[in-house]
This record gives sequence, C-alpha cells and structure tokens, in this order.
Amino acid sequence: MPDTKRHMDLPLTDELELIDEQELVIRFQNGDISAFNTLVLKYQTRIAKLIYRHINDAETTKDLCQEVFLKAFKALPKFKRESAFYSWLYRIAMNCCIDFLRQQSRRKTVALEELTGGPEELMLISKSPSPSHHIEMEELGDIISKAVSQLAPKQQRVFRLRYDQKLQIKEIAVLINRSEGTVKTHLHHAHRRLRELLRPYMENRPLEWNGEI
Repeated sequence: MPDTKRHMDLPLTDELELIDEQELVIRFQNGDISAFNTLVLKYQTRIAKLIYRHINDAETTKDLCQEVFLKAFKALPKFKRESAFYSWLYRIAMNCCIDFLRQQSRRKTVALEELTGGPEELMLISKSPSPSHHIEMEELGDIISKAVSQLAPKQQRVFRLRYDQKLQIKEIAVLINRSEGTVKTHLHHAHRRLRELLRPYMENRPLEWNGEI
C-alpha cells in the first residue's frame, strides 16, 4: 500500500511531468506497486490543491488526499483506461470532497439570490424584523428543500452540486462526465422550474417581493 503521507509535501518536478501516466498504470496493473508511488508523486500536489479549494482546511486536506489515493490504489486494478488516469482520479477526489461536506452539516437552505440567478430576480425584504422572522425563514428553507426535491433527477443533482457543494461548472462537468454546456442547460431548467414552484408561495408571503423572477 502506498505511503501517501510520506510524499505529501514533495514538489511536483518537471521530470515527473514527463512520465507517461498510462505506462505507470499498466505497470501497476501488472504488479509493479512502485508505479503507483510514482503516480502519487506526480499528482498529489494537484489533488491537494483541488481538495483545499473546496475544504479550506490544511489538515482535512491531507486526510482527504490520503483517502483519495487509498481509494485509487484499491480501484486501479479494475481501471479500464477508457479515460485519462487524472480524469478518473479527479472524480474520486471530487466525490471525497462531496462526501466530506455532506457529513459536515449539509445546508438546509439555498440562498434565494443564488437559487433564482441574482438578487434582481427575486428579493425578499422583511418590513418589520421580529422574533417570528427566524421561524419564517426556517419555513422558507423547508419549502425550498421540497421544491428542489421535485426537480428532475439530472437537474436536481447538478443544482445541488452547484449550490450545496459550491462546485464550479467545469468541476461538475468532469464529475458527471458531461459537457459544461450540458451542465449549464440543466441549471437553467432547474432555475426556471424552481421559480414556477416557488411563485405561489412568494406571492402569498407577508414580505415585500419585487415580483421579478
């Protein structure tokens, strides 16, 4: 089993960049365990930066980086080489990040301005903040969650990755193995459907709404 922590802080050199990843994968699948250690050296810095960008904690990043390469080590014997090794490793890393974020305490609500595409499209302003305002916002969170759950499966998945998990469009595209254009289309349809689902609720709220969606 690779000692990924031992290599965690080593720099990614030009020499490592020149090594053919496919050759290393084949060597590993043929029984050369040291080939995997070279893959770790080649990609650990890139994977660590990817994880840190989403987790923003150095210690957790090290732990998740270890987990990513451990999962890769276990799964690599069955890797069919139909895609680039790094694309495959990237998806493992993104899934580890998502699993970690879900375990941390998943957000109950989605910011309304994110949900609708911007503050100009949907604006709720409390006329008189009161103790009941918090309860109202909790209720709103439940309604939004229910609305999101009514989206088509593909739209719902992309929407949650974008807003719950804060992933970028290009990262979602890699994660679900679709083009960035497809991801944007799913988000567009999700926004439109959510505006339809939330319109009756918003029109009946005792809050000021600018009516634009």
